[in-house]
Amino acid sequence: MPLPALNKQLLLARVEQCYRLAEAALDKKLVKPTVLFNQRGRIAGSALLQRHTLRFHPKIYLQNQQHYLTHVVAHEVAHLIVWQCYGRVAPHGKEWQTIMTAVFKLPAERTHSYDTDNLGIKTFDYQCGCQIIKLSTRRHNNALKGTKYICRGCRNQLIAV
Repeated sequence: MPLPALNKQLLLARVEQCYRLAEAALDKKLVKPTVLFNQRGRIAGSALLQRHTLRFHPKIYLQNQQHYLTHVVAHEVAHLIVWQCYGRVAPHGKEWQTIMTAVFKLPAERTHSYDTDNLGIKTFDYQCGCQIIKLSTRRHNNALKGTKYICRGCRNQLIAV
């Protein structure tokens, strides 16, 4: 899905703003990343550390613009900043949490809670002892090849419905 130019500019400006905040707080010049708008699935964004690239999901961004710009962009930028400053550390460890809270003045939240049901993603129903769980195409295919998935609630194996 192509992203309108204005939305792209706003997101790129937010990335730049996050880097300026981090450079001022860390008193260090940081290398700016490549920014792509090709994230897929239910993931709002991702940071590809070795490629020094940020990926953002255009549909999720357009449906949640203000919150996305504030939180998701900072979350992913923080990953790249931690990588540049500290190298290989826990993805949401104390270094990342410090960047989020002390530099960006945001809560260090690991996941988003955006509604992703309307993204047009095909899912497959699986059942355990307590509920119906929707698996992605990738997980469904893995289950067909023998991967066993366990419900986090009741700890029973998921079975295709």
